[in-house]
Amino acid sequence: MPYCWRCGNELSEGARFCPKCGAQVSGPERAERTGLERIGYEVSLQDHWIRRIVAIIIDSVIVGAIAWVLTAILFLPVLFTAGWPSFWASPWNWLQFPFAMGLIFIFYFTITESVYGYTLGKRIMNLRVITLNGQIPNLEKTFIRNISKIYWIFLLLDIIGGLATKGDPRQKYTDRIAGTVVV
Repeated sequence: MPYCWRCGNELSEGARFCPKCGAQVSGPERAERTGLERIGYEVSLQDHWIRRIVAIIIDSVIVGAIAWVLTAILFLPVLFTAGWPSFWASPWNWLQFPFAMGLIFIFYFTITESVYGYTLGKRIMNLRVITLNGQIPNLEKTFIRNISKIYWIFLLLDIIGGLATKGDPRQKYTDRIAGTVVV
């Protein structure tokens, strides 16, 4: 069921105006607005992005735990041979963790979304990734849509890029490239 962009009231199929607040349900003026313009007053769009943020926080905790375990397993021999102080003194060792976590992020999201259509966080928040024709995306599409998760600033720019341009405001910029959307 669709919801009113202004007040969030549930609308019947085919409704042209909201019975609660009288807002026009669709029209060319809404299609011309970017997601950044619409997110300030569309309750359903705000709800969508809040649920996506909570889902990525849940997934980040999962991926963070996996990354810490893998890092400990991979670098435990180095700690015993090089010693604790010399291991953490090297700037290279401090830089490896964010990069390793980014790779695990991409791997986790790409595999789970191409197999199931969702990650654990998305499943908890009742979200799923689909192609524009309604199917579960393949490995290539999920890799493209998740490449920005290699580092948090790229993900932030990806989200802002999707919201700042015209199109479906539920899409990040890489979603538009991949032809996917989170519903």
